[in-house]
Amino acid sequence: MSQADTTGRKRPPVALVRAANRVVRPLLASRLHGVLSRFLMLLTYTGRKSGRRITIPVGYFDWEPGMVLAATFAQSTWIPSLRTAPTVHLRIRGRECEAVPTVIEDRAAITELLAEFAERKSPREAKMLGLPGDREPTPEELSEAAGRSRFVLFRLEA
Repeated sequence: MSQADTTGRKRPPVALVRAANRVVRPLLASRLHGVLSRFLMLLTYTGRKSGRRITIPVGYFDWEPGMVLAATFAQSTWIPSLRTAPTVHLRIRGRECEAVPTVIEDRAAITELLAEFAERKSPREAKMLGLPGDREPTPEELSEAAGRSRFVLFRLEA
């Protein structure tokens, strides 16, 4: 049974996501990153249990100068590894950088972040996180979306 994503739709099966990642990962790492790298980045981190270096494509949004915000499903398996990671490696828009991750899991903090996101970003981007794209979200809609997601704020190091 698949899990629901941040918009309430069913998530694709894990096998399908892994197959897509096998195509997307090399594209983002190549000179052909183009259109994909406007909304996807490569995140490389060390697995907390395996100790292996793992690289995955992750959706992101520019947040503030020197910071990017990644939204993920509440059940994402890579989040625990970032809780204690002092730094991770990112490839954003064809550029390599180190970043310090801050995992945001507290529901009240996520609700507040979603409200700020809805103010800052376009209706299309808000809709990607399960918020209404045509109006300001209600407190109930913000709370409901907060229950389905986690965020990671990455501070890019110079």
